[in-house]
Amino acid sequence: MTGEESQPVPQGRRCFVSNLAWRTSWQDLKDHFKSSGNVVFANVMQDTSGRSKGWGIVEFETAEQAADACATKNGSRVDGRILMVREDREDRDVKRGNNSASHRAGESSGMQVVVHGIPWSFDDQQLMAIFTDRIPSTQIESAEVVYGRDSRSRGYGTVKFLSSEDAQLAIQECDGLELQGRLLSVKLDQWG
Repeated sequence: MTGEESQPVPQGRRCFVSNLAWRTSWQDLKDHFKSSGNVVFANVMQDTSGRSKGWGIVEFETAEQAADACATKNGSRVDGRILMVREDREDRDVKRGNNSASHRAGESSGMQVVVHGIPWSFDDQQLMAIFTDRIPSTQIESAEVVYGRDSRSRGYGTVKFLSSEDAQLAIQECDGLELQGRLLSVKLDQWG
């Protein structure tokens, strides 16, 4: 029996992880989950002040690895807290339906970009505004600045658009843009 026959509902590659300790970082999540498979992305969500929201996302190379993580890591402990782990219900690969079959690990969906060179003081809203201010017609699903253990920006992040056309336009308009003395690099995200 193949995996498709045993799973009539598409399984995503992302896990939603909640009940995180305030001090738990994305690196802690990645380290904890790597025994389930190849972690291609991990993030702990933070508010505008840089404080953890107590939840995060872990994305794996395959849906099978994500399913294993949901089964084996739910109830495990990190930084003294018992984690609650489930499939990410917002996983856009699953929500897209047919597109998820053609989106394999290491292939870009064409709708997410990685932005390097973000000014250090920028938060998620300011990252989004880089694109919406210059291209008012663009539609963005989300924008996330990556923060380190010290709650400081790492100077890069991801922006998810609602269409590949918007992502391409963002690359054309904003790659090489200078903001606050930093040069932006905007490229398609090979994992997004």
